[in-house]
Amino acid sequence: MFSRNKKNRAGGDLETQEQQVAPSILSRNLHITGNLVTEGDIQVDGTVDGDIKSVLITVGVEAVVNGAVVGDTVRVDGTVNGQINGRVVQLGKSAKVSGDIIHESLAVEAGAFVHGMCRNIEQDRQRPDLFSGRPSLVVASDDDSAVNLS
Repeated sequence: MFSRNKKNRAGGDLETQEQQVAPSILSRNLHITGNLVTEGDIQVDGTVDGDIKSVLITVGVEAVVNGAVVGDTVRVDGTVNGQINGRVVQLGKSAKVSGDIIHESLAVEAGAFVHGMCRNIEQDRQRPDLFSGRPSLVVASDDDSAVNLS
């Protein structure tokens, strides 16, 4: 009754509940044009024409995302037309991805469709030429010698 922590009627700490953010749910009849950015979780069941950045992103079976998806955990059961970048990426059996997938951990169920490259983040970090900003070009001449232009 006189404790420092305030309790709600269910007995949980109000301070802990205030820190937790409810997930954002975009219903299937919703069409959004623009980028979505949040520190919480997003469940997409509609159509998004833009990029999504969140901690946990779930793309539902009937959802369509036309843009990049960036999150700590990305679960796709619908359609994504753009790059996916996540620590953990899970593609369900109804997933359709047209774009590259950059991941630490990738799980793909049988039946998922991917049209793009799947690259592990650790492999990218070990190849500094990918992030140097300068292309590495090799030009071959007629006399079978190569000239490196990097």
